[in-house]
Amino acid sequence: MPMNQFLFDHQLAAMKTDQSGSAEERLEALETLGGRAKRIAEWRKANGLSNLGWPCDVRRDVS
Repeated sequence: MPMNQFLFDHQLAAMKTDQSGSAEERLEALETLGGRAKRIAEWRKANGLSNLGWPCDVRRDVS
């Protein structure tokens, strides 16, 4: 997937987080946002690029 699509999906998830009506919707949007950021970071790492200044996954590790 092209980086522009990763960033587009991340931005949509961020907007959904801001516009969530309920706590459940907000939690779902935050999970999506974190997942998108994680995919961006993984793509950048796989391509030998720095992740400095790019979206990062701020979800707590619940493993």
